[in-house]
Amino acid sequence: MRARLEAMAQPRDSDNPAVAELRAALRDPVLMAGVVDEIADTWDFTPEQLDTLAVLLRRPNSYRKPTTT
Repeated sequence: MRARLEAMAQPRDSDNPAVAELRAALRDPVLMAGVVDEIADTWDFTPEQLDTLAVLLRRPNSYRKPTTT
C-alpha cells in the first residue's frame, strides 16, 4: 500500500495543475498529518489500524486510543 501511495504522489509530465497540486499534497507530511487526524477523529479504528495508517502516511501515531475489553 505504501508503494502505491508513493507512486500516486510522483509528479508526471501529463499532470494538469489541479492534479499536480493533489500529488504535491500527498507528498506533504504536514497535510498528511491532517489526514491522519481527521481519520482518527472520524472513525473508531483500533490502535493497530491507526499505526498502519501512520506508517502509510509517514507520521507517528499520536492517536493510540485505549482499547476497551
